[in-house]
Amino acid sequence: MKEKFELLVTDGPLKGARFQVDAKGVRLGRSSSCEIALQDPLLSRNHCLFEVRDGALWVTDLVSANGTAVNGKTLEAAPYRLSPGDQVQAGDTQLRILAEGGAAEAVPVETKIDLGLGKPESSRDIADVKKTSPVRYILWGVAAASLCTSVALFLVPPAPVTSDMTVAKDGSAATDDLISFSFEKVEANTESIYRYALVYDGKSLTVQIDDAKEGQGVNDRHVTKSMEVGKSAKNRLAAILGTADLHRLAREYVGVPLVPNTLQSVSIHVVRSLCVFDVSVENKEPPEKLRAVLEQLETFAKNEFGIWAMQYSVDKLIEMSAEARRAGDAKWDERDVQYGNIAAALKKYTEAKVYLDTVEPKPADYASLEMRRREVEAELERRFTEQRFNADRAIKMEDWESAKRELRVLCEMIPDQKDKRHHDAASQLRDIEVRK
Repeated sequence: MKEKFELLVTDGPLKGARFQVDAKGVRLGRSSSCEIALQDPLLSRNHCLFEVRDGALWVTDLVSANGTAVNGKTLEAAPYRLSPGDQVQAGDTQLRILAEGGAAEAVPVETKIDLGLGKPESSRDIADVKKTSPVRYILWGVAAASLCTSVALFLVPPAPVTSDMTVAKDGSAATDDLISFSFEKVEANTESIYRYALVYDGKSLTVQIDDAKEGQGVNDRHVTKSMEVGKSAKNRLAAILGTADLHRLAREYVGVPLVPNTLQSVSIHVVRSLCVFDVSVENKEPPEKLRAVLEQLETFAKNEFGIWAMQYSVDKLIEMSAEARRAGDAKWDERDVQYGNIAAALKKYTEAKVYLDTVEPKPADYASLEMRRREVEAELERRFTEQRFNADRAIKMEDWESAKRELRVLCEMIPDQKDKRHHDAASQLRDIEVRK
């Protein structure tokens, strides 16, 4: 028999009312489509969601304007696991959690230890992360989770649990309105943790990035940005999350970390007007359909917020910068082999610098990178000026063959067609080539 829970309204307009929560979930908010609909100005249209998952009751704040609190603590985007007796406050309404048929008295809550990994029992405030580095606790959890996962997979391979979702008669995903979603990606090892979260509440899109290293604190990155989502952008999000058969994926995919004491996880939770589904993946490559959706969501956020580099950890950005610099060095060393190599080197050095824009403090070799980039930029301009002089001289002398040759060199030297220097040289070359 599946566990069921009840919500008892202990304060507010519906005081005394009870609402049963099952796998379909119960939404609370001002919208008439909510199962608990209240005309409370402090509530958002879709304020919070109650769900029963794996025999437990969870509440998710749908990034409401005034927040949802459990036992006096305001939630963030992460789902919060409830226990009988917990008090939930949303606007002027207070609810107590009861087991099905239970009395209104509070039930003692079992004390639990949070190792910091897996699905959070409560949402974590960014301010709390700033005060104390979470890495130490998370690393303990990484080791424990890795050991438990390995034993569990060896003894009893987990059976796939499919997500709950309404489907059309033809078996395709329902195309109902998108209400909200949350997406979280975590990468952790024995020295650092990186978290990227994207949350949409039906009106606003919020991105949160936490990048912390053991024993630092002052160099940790904690970024939160929000923006209102227009109709066009909402339609694009709905299209991304409406991928056919996404609801057919298992609810959980768990693997063994390739590197001991590391964690890589992604999770997504989607609420639509007719369905709710969630998928989580830990220490395993996500299914192709899910990976494609997550990549599109990250690209969407990157384009909307203009902070694409922030979706990577500091270590990853430094690694990408070093790789770009090595590619630039290779082109610079061969600058006399092909005319376009200097421009190619400049592009790679610039790319290496951009990767480090959000990294503080800068790596030790940042100053030398910038010096090399300026050196290459100056050399490209010097050679271009010299080549431009040769081309102009040939044109003035009406030496058209020489002029075409010099202009082709200019186009190779500046291969970027968006560059005005390339555009001018290419236009002149076309004019000369049509001469008889």
